[in-house]
Amino acid sequence: MLGFEFRETMSGSYHLDDTPDHERAMSFTVRARVLSALRFARDRMAEIEGEVDVEGFADHRALRGTLEIDPLLGKKLRYAFDFRDNDDAPHRFVGQKDVEFLRLLDTMTTLPGEIFDRDGKRVGEARLRFDARSDLVKFVRSFRAA
Repeated sequence: MLGFEFRETMSGSYHLDDTPDHERAMSFTVRARVLSALRFARDRMAEIEGEVDVEGFADHRALRGTLEIDPLLGKKLRYAFDFRDNDDAPHRFVGQKDVEFLRLLDTMTTLPGEIFDRDGKRVGEARLRFDARSDLVKFVRSFRAA
């Protein structure tokens, strides 16, 4: 059964836990792919790949992971992806949009997240946003059958 794909960009800031007062820019652009709509109806999972830019930490690095898309029943969109920092050490980003229907625009466009090292130790925190004003049309147009 056919699937679908789309592209999304989130941007904002992050800080490392050892320098919490030093905010820097962070963004990522992903292509989310669902190969089977039937499977997606069961597990709500999309594969993502793209690029993350964590200023001064992981500049323009490839990413790969998953996006759980369950805004209605689970009331969440959960992003989890792996990337390598500028020293080529592996890291993982995990973030979740918690959907609240009375605050739909805010909760669907705000992504708090955390950065973990290879041992699962948290090393940073991020707050990203989807810019609906400038990116919504591009996001909608990116939807394709896969």
